[in-house]
Amino acid sequence: MTELKKISGPRLKSLLEENINIKEKLINEKYLTNTLVRNSCLEYINEERIEISACKFENVVFSECCLRNVDLADIIFENCDLSNIDFSNGSIHRVEFNNCKLLGADFSDSSIQDVLFKDTVSRYSNFGYSKVKNVKFQECDMQSSMFLECGFTCVTFNGCDLANSEFTNTPLKKVDFRENNISDISLTGRELKDAIVSPMQAVELARLLGVIVK
Repeated sequence: MTELKKISGPRLKSLLEENINIKEKLINEKYLTNTLVRNSCLEYINEERIEISACKFENVVFSECCLRNVDLADIIFENCDLSNIDFSNGSIHRVEFNNCKLLGADFSDSSIQDVLFKDTVSRYSNFGYSKVKNVKFQECDMQSSMFLECGFTCVTFNGCDLANSEFTNTPLKKVDFRENNISDISLTGRELKDAIVSPMQAVELARLLGVIVK
């Protein structure tokens, strides 16, 4: 795997304040900082332009939550369920998703920088039209995910299942796919210029693009 620039991790205080009125604070103040949230369920939050910074979420379930235009900075999500969450048009910087469920999560039209996705179940997630810079996906199940017309800069995939994912019109220069499953991905072919694949993957990609290899 090609090692790229080191990701800048979240900047959190060593001691965070616990707050039990998270939903009320997010809805009424649209701002949350220096807070530890754990072992809770946040339901039916539909708010735009919320700012969350320097927080840690542990064992938190986000159910039916829509947080468009969210500003996330210096956040750790650990063992959380964010399935079907809407983070579209968001600014997501210095964030870690560790062992989280992100089934159907919407990151489209967002600025995503210095973010780590580790051991996540992210099938059907949508990153379409996003600017993705200095981001690492490690050991993630990302089958049928959408990376349509993204701007990739220093993006790495390591041990990920990307089967049936969409990369149409996303330049993949210097992206190393060798340790990942990219079977049946969707693209036109020109996206692959200067991408790194194994010989076996090259044969599979040629087949997908209609090339007959003898």
